[in-house]
Amino acid sequence: MGLMNLSDREKQAIGAIDSGALHDLVDQAIRSEQLGKLSNLPLYNCGEYVATKLRYFDQALAAYRIAKSAKKREGILHSIRKAGSDLTFAFGQMKQRLEVEERESQLFFIYDPTIAPFRLTQDMQVRVSYKWRRTIEDEWTSGSIIFKHKVQPRFDYHTIAQPKSKRKPSAREACGGPRDRPATRMGAPRAAGSLVSARLFSGGS
Repeated sequence: MGLMNLSDREKQAIGAIDSGALHDLVDQAIRSEQLGKLSNLPLYNCGEYVATKLRYFDQALAAYRIAKSAKKREGILHSIRKAGSDLTFAFGQMKQRLEVEERESQLFFIYDPTIAPFRLTQDMQVRVSYKWRRTIEDEWTSGSIIFKHKVQPRFDYHTIAQPKSKRKPSAREACGGPRDRPATRMGAPRAAGSLVSARLFSGGS
């Protein structure tokens, strides 16, 4: 699938599958616990959206086959039915997209970009080509539009607004004590003086 349009292979695969038959084969696969005739349909060619849902459905069937307990099988059965419903819904979406593309392409068609930007630069531009006509009987008129984009650097205000990290407080600071209290030798004389006063007061020698 291109950026804008379905590929011819995808269109052929989607057009070859009947929605009603797909529903019946999904129900049959759930009862038989395997894809069965569902594998014969070109679902893998209907685009990555449908192919992914088909893989999920197949994986759910495989898990159901190897499950032993009734409780586990009952839980997986719910997953199988959901996966089958997702598969049919995905195909219906692609079927609708194909119908819209075929209807609109009769008067207006946008080509998929053939040249992608090789590298990212500050000044980017992409050319989109198209063709259009007023009625189906008219001749096609071709045109193109160049989309330009200039990158504008933006500041990350969220990062700027973040407060600066502070130094983690020490255990003494966390308890409300002084930040830095250098050791002093004055404590020893004070202690000796207190001891002498105590002896004089008690009458000791």
